[in-house]
Amino acid sequence: MQQGSGARLVRDLLYGAIGGLVGTAVMDQVTTLMYYKLESEEGRKREESIGGESMPRAVIRIVSQALTGARPSDGTVSKLAPAVHWAYGATWGALYGLAHDRAPALSAAGGAPFGATFWLVGDEGLPTALGFAPPPQAFPVTSHVRGLVAHLVYAAAADGVYRALRRLAG
Repeated sequence: MQQGSGARLVRDLLYGAIGGLVGTAVMDQVTTLMYYKLESEEGRKREESIGGESMPRAVIRIVSQALTGARPSDGTVSKLAPAVHWAYGATWGALYGLAHDRAPALSAAGGAPFGATFWLVGDEGLPTALGFAPPPQAFPVTSHVRGLVAHLVYAAAADGVYRALRRLAG
């Protein structure tokens, strides 16, 4: 039995979001491993000295300021940042689910083109464009390589989960 386009859309978004959550978990592990095992101490210190704010922390500050007119405390930001991080990963996963059949070039090679796009837009572009991270050229090359690898791993995990859910549940 064929699903209606509305049900298919919801299914694709849901399966993609679930894949995005798994992708986020895997990406976090890979990022941490690469940062502490492959990056030199000097490289880590250089990267940490650059400054800027993570996407989740900046989003919390921007949204809170817009809604309340007040800057949230660092404690509030720290408590909410993990939820925003996971929501960000789920949202990109939902976008992947939406794009999977509708833009098949993005889902080729286990989602590698999507992972590269996520890295370029979500990691390299948006933070700078929104003004809460220095421009990409401020960071060492190893930061960009780690980010790209992590986002490719994210996409591979999200793709695997998305495809598995489609096989299992239709």
